[in-house]
Amino acid sequence: MEKQATLKEKFSVFGSRTAGRPIRCVAVDDGSRSALSKAEFMEKVRQSNEACQRGDFQEAVHLYGDALQADPQNCILYSNRSAAFLKLGQHQAALEDAEKACGLNPKWPKVRIPASLPTPPKMY
Repeated sequence: MEKQATLKEKFSVFGSRTAGRPIRCVAVDDGSRSALSKAEFMEKVRQSNEACQRGDFQEAVHLYGDALQADPQNCILYSNRSAAFLKLGQHQAALEDAEKACGLNPKWPKVRIPASLPTPPKMY
């Protein structure tokens, strides 16, 4: 039986360009900055994925945004947030995140630009 990949393994396969670097601070609502540990970052990612599975795409967008503040070079997070925006009918935001994911990692296989969007991006 094949072993289930952990989040860490999934991120290291396709990973962000920040793999191995410290995770940034995330600004909290009161304007202060608070360090986001790797464990807290992974928890945000887990929560955002669970929100998508529950169909709570608005919460998923919020949580992916928090995680992206800590790791803004992570193509996986942009790709996932793009899918959540698409489910919310926010096509322009979905397109922008898909383009960002593709720009960060053009070979990332999960970047999907839906044909239903009015202006698909130019891929070079």
